[in-house]
Amino acid sequence: MKFRKTAAASAGPDAAAPVAQPAAQGSSWSHGRSLSQKAVTGLLYLGLACGVLALGMQLLLPPSKPAAAVVAAQTGLTVQQQEAGAYATSFVGAWLGATRQQPGALLDYIDDSATSLLSEQAWAYRDLSVVSIDPIEDAGTVSVVVAANVEEYDMTSDQGTTFWPRRYFSVAVRVSDAGMTVLALPTPVAAPAHDASTVQLSYTKTVSPNTSARTTVESFLGAYLAGSGDITRVISPGSTITAINPAPYQELKVTDVRSDRTPSDSPANGDVVHVFATADVSSATGQRLTTTYALTLTARDGRWETTSVDLAPQERSKEATSNPATPTPTPSH
Repeated sequence: MKFRKTAAASAGPDAAAPVAQPAAQGSSWSHGRSLSQKAVTGLLYLGLACGVLALGMQLLLPPSKPAAAVVAAQTGLTVQQQEAGAYATSFVGAWLGATRQQPGALLDYIDDSATSLLSEQAWAYRDLSVVSIDPIEDAGTVSVVVAANVEEYDMTSDQGTTFWPRRYFSVAVRVSDAGMTVLALPTPVAAPAHDASTVQLSYTKTVSPNTSARTTVESFLGAYLAGSGDITRVISPGSTITAINPAPYQELKVTDVRSDRTPSDSPANGDVVHVFATADVSSATGQRLTTTYALTLTARDGRWETTSVDLAPQERSKEATSNPATPTPTPSH
């Protein structure tokens, strides 16, 4: 199968004339020449003495340690390798949507002769996304895994129903200055492995209603998600947090708040507590979701303020998980 690339004498010297030699003459400054010779001799002796001294000092010094090998720093993906992700995603979409009679955009990636291998009917798909991009050493190639929900027939149904399982495809893309080239058709692969071990979070303390920390969390999430109140009143000075605008939810109810330590109702300036809040949110049309937020609270002037929306909740250390952990409660509905 052929795949299409997308990018792009010297001449001899003349005889020298004899030169007349001048008559030898005596030095016009014989005393100066004598002094010059003595100075040169003295410098030679001085240089020899310095050399011997330096050699002796070198022998007295401890042996130097050999230079450590320089370890090359691990770098992230190059711009071209990142672009290969989008390239592979478009390729998978074109491949799924192509048919033998109408290959469409797939001809931008493969040779015309490969269309005979295509299906008579296109596959319906949605939600294409890049799962991973792994460079292949010394090959100028990256392996990109692309995921998509693909419509398939439910073999267990007697009524001819279909469903949309998540499918994964591996694409080999050669990256060069000239452009990108796919090396083969997409390869269906298994989904990434799921770690079935239980995650233990560090929020083991219950933050009761009507406490200062709980009130701050409720006020913050109300302003952040539902546009209820001024968010600047419940965030720390200098914090870059801004409310989602326009507010995506009409109603919000905080159902549970846990913390990594019990927060005081009269905290000292600079005290910090990490909390994990569970909330029910509703849209104007009655659609409802349950969501969770990991937040960092900092005390100022005797009250708690929200400093950051944490990128991930804190997990318990291995030493802490050796003891029975308090499970995260299931929010009541």
